[in-house]
Amino acid sequence: MLCTCYRIDAPTLVAALSDADTLVRYQSAIADELPSIADRGLARHLRRMSTLASRALGGGFDRLASDDLPQADTLLTDVLAVATYRQWPLPIEPLGERDLALEGLPRGLLGADVSTDSARVWLIDHATLALSRSREADDAIDGPVHDG
Repeated sequence: MLCTCYRIDAPTLVAALSDADTLVRYQSAIADELPSIADRGLARHLRRMSTLASRALGGGFDRLASDDLPQADTLLTDVLAVATYRQWPLPIEPLGERDLALEGLPRGLLGADVSTDSARVWLIDHATLALSRSREADDAIDGPVHDG
């Protein structure tokens, strides 16, 4: 699978992605993007991620992770995907794109991401992360479709 790779320190990156300022910025990016999204599945995913970010902001990321580790890991993956796409400063070093065989590797920064409707992250080793943004769009769109 074609992935963008980064050199990381996982605890430092998790702290940066779950920081309150980053989560607020992430929610703002979602709010700006949602009105223009026609893909219902993506809109549903982004609303769910915004709700998870609110939970992390309200009770702390550690609490979210202790209550629901897979959802917390999914949030980290999505925040990372948005932050790298928008080129927000993060404690990572880009290593470029690589075609990788990722079967059998745990997904997510916490090794618990099981989502199917978002970007995907794998820890290749203790200091290397692979990010894939590939996802399939829903066939259904919100609102009427007009030809011509």
